[in-house]
Amino acid sequence: MNKTVKMLLIALGTFVVLSILAIIFVIASGLIIVKVAKAKEKESDFVELTTFDKMEEGYGYTEALFTNYKDYKSQVGIDKITEKDFEKYNILVFEVRFDKCSEFDIEPTGYYLHNVELWIDISYTFKCDFCDTNFKYFALKLPKDIKFEIVNQNYERRNNIPCGYEGLVVDKPMIYIYPEEDMNVEVKLGHKELLTTSYPKYIDSWKVFARKDGILEYDGREYYGLYWEGKNHNTSIQDGFVIKGEDTTKFLEEKLEILGLNEREINEFIVYWLPKMEHNKYNYIRFETKEEIDNYMPLEITPTPDTVIRVYMNFKGLDEKIDVKEQELSKVNRKGYSVIEWGGSIIYE
Repeated sequence: MNKTVKMLLIALGTFVVLSILAIIFVIASGLIIVKVAKAKEKESDFVELTTFDKMEEGYGYTEALFTNYKDYKSQVGIDKITEKDFEKYNILVFEVRFDKCSEFDIEPTGYYLHNVELWIDISYTFKCDFCDTNFKYFALKLPKDIKFEIVNQNYERRNNIPCGYEGLVVDKPMIYIYPEEDMNVEVKLGHKELLTTSYPKYIDSWKVFARKDGILEYDGREYYGLYWEGKNHNTSIQDGFVIKGEDTTKFLEEKLEILGLNEREINEFIVYWLPKMEHNKYNYIRFETKEEIDNYMPLEITPTPDTVIRVYMNFKGLDEKIDVKEQELSKVNRKGYSVIEWGGSIIYE
């Protein structure tokens, strides 16, 4: 082999080796970049703490905000939250109630602020039948500059209700009390066996101190309303309205005013229901009569109010428009000492 050929072979071999090394370097760099990127992915704001299998157990509160590790350690003490976490965050420990059969399918997915209210989104898969009510505790890492007065939970089902049930759950009835003077008020629900959750916790009644500004004092805390959800509420398509999803806001503003809600109540109603409705092509909507509502969940209030307004909306998302007889709504006027309630159900069939 002459000298020239030998030098060419050496050069070629060197090129091949360097090329292989370059490829290895690129691959290794890519893996490092991916690893670093994954390491920099935002950790979840939520930390699951524990599950209690009996309602009488637990920490004794629906939610509690901790601003230092010492208080957290003495009252909760679960090491999933560390002292280092408090350098950047305040920790909200909160309770999520659920049917035991859905235990492995329930999780908080996000949170947002609305005025003085902190809303926590809860995602879950609904299962057939109602199991024993259990609850989990989660920790939410909140920036230290976030301020709020009330914590609410917004439950979102991942699936349709199976097994052919129709309208099983009454979502988020809120009861507002507006006395003409500060006074004690007792509120009783006629079928407490249908309750799936309540806040503040309902036992045999709610006994609150109602102020003229609408704030309710109960067990050392202030509330703007009484919250409950219930089961076994059968609904179906009857008379009503069919509207485009994009027209939902305007429709609700108009109809809820007719039914007697004020601006704040209309706002809170729409904030809760709009995300479930506005992306549907069409919505079938019907408002239950007071007689229908009273039959399902009688409401006893002492002292007796001058005005009681109960607004329950049933709706179903539609892919196509259907024909229904338009529901007739009568204008409702409120006067004097008033109690207002709103809620609703999604129709599954």
